Amino acid sequence: MSITTLVYLVLFISVFVYLTICYLGYKKTNQGSVDDFYLAGRSLGGFVLFLTVGASWFSMWFLLGATGSFFTHGVGFNSFFILNIVLAMFMFIFGRRLWVLGKIYGYVTPGDLLGHYYDSKMTRLISSIIGVYLLFPYIGIQLLGAGVAFEVMGSPFWLGIVTMLILVTIYSVAGGLKAVAWTDAVQGLFYMLLSWGLAFWLLGNGVTGIGSLKDLFIGVQSELPEFLSYPGPSGYFTAANWFAYIVIYVMAGICFPHLWTRYYMAKDIKSFKTVSIGHIFFASWGFIPIIIVAMLGRLFLPEIANPDQVFPTLVLEYSPILAAIFVAAAFGAAMSTVDSQMFALGTIFTRDVWKSFIKPDESENRLVWVGRIATLILMAISVIWTFVAEGSIVALSMISFTCAAILFTPMFGAMFYPKAGKYAANVSMAVGFAILLLTSYVYPDPLGVYGGAYALLGQWILFFTIAQFEQNQNRERRDKYQRILKIALNEKGEEDSHKAIS
Repeated sequence: MSITTLVYLVLFISVFVYLTICYLGYKKTNQGSVDDFYLAGRSLGGFVLFLTVGASWFSMWFLLGATGSFFTHGVGFNSFFILNIVLAMFMFIFGRRLWVLGKIYGYVTPGDLLGHYYDSKMTRLISSIIGVYLLFPYIGIQLLGAGVAFEVMGSPFWLGIVTMLILVTIYSVAGGLKAVAWTDAVQGLFYMLLSWGLAFWLLGNGVTGIGSLKDLFIGVQSELPEFLSYPGPSGYFTAANWFAYIVIYVMAGICFPHLWTRYYMAKDIKSFKTVSIGHIFFASWGFIPIIIVAMLGRLFLPEIANPDQVFPTLVLEYSPILAAIFVAAAFGAAMSTVDSQMFALGTIFTRDVWKSFIKPDESENRLVWVGRIATLILMAISVIWTFVAEGSIVALSMISFTCAAILFTPMFGAMFYPKAGKYAANVSMAVGFAILLLTSYVYPDPLGVYGGAYALLGQWILFFTIAQFEQNQNRERRDKYQRILKIALNEKGEEDSHKAIS
């Protein structure tokens, strides 16, 4: 049996499992309810919630992109390992607050909260434009990764993309977010356990002959000493870039639209303890096998043309059967993010554009269908983006990460900085987004510093400066937000948070 046939067989089995879960989720979803279709009825327990957050966060960029970036940059890239611990703390701090406000006010999108708090349709519009834009490259890199994985196994690049599109469309557009969350949980466990198993199998004496982590580090230190010292062999992760990635990564983990909406989906506020603790183990420790494989790649595939292909190429070298299973896992990793992002695209268009600016009195049933159609159209744009994009998976994803980080500042203002009003939010978001586009496409990374750092710095200066002079006209809503959060978080109860607005 050829490797290509083996890949198709493993994919067929895994897809059958995913579609079965999709059907079960479909049966449990009220297809005419916006809350049920887009937010799983706000009923997810802590375990499923942490798995769907983790699977949506760690996607194709994790298995392929992160391995390739460790291979390229060495120890300089380890900020991603450390930062997931900080991100878990942010999930607890901000996730609970997003859940409380979403529960009381019925928020579905980031624009719902920001537009309502700042009492500005312009705030909703700017945040929705940024939210839609950032999802194009992030969906694109999942499709790109699917194509790369197929290519390594001898199948056409385009076939990986088409297969991904068909499957994700079937079970996300048809099934609802409950089906997506359940599937994410299965896919997340699958690819995380497999990455650990494959990494230590490759490390073994009977495979590569290394034998232990100690011998691996000794071998890499001997062959490429700069790999284990800052800023790494590429020299890219200077102190400025390392710090920029830290800030952007943590903020993005809260404010990606497909993750932000997941914080609304929790069954209760206690779920966030499980989400935060689970993320530390799922995400932070999940980088250990990625580091191992990247270092093995340095020893056994030092001249590989595309670093994003290190993991599948290394596995294929020693076991075609395991390589086929790896492709299925990578496919699942991409699907667990694409489906969530497709939902985010449809939700943002439905709530922040269609309902807010085009047809405010649209029925819930019609809104669900508007979202489905919009999702398909916007997905087509992502496909076009995939074929014209240039750069590594992680490099391309940083554009999306930075856009999400731009949404963090006005969200922070709504919860912790009541002095800021709509002008601080709107001007700072618009200028930050403009700077990001300029330093990404026109004049990339001025002075060798990642362009997103300039975007965030410019946004922060404007946000906090304007806030000093702005008279926040909406003091009543501002005070109500603070009262709700104080009662809900100090007295720890959904019932108390409802009492706060009575």
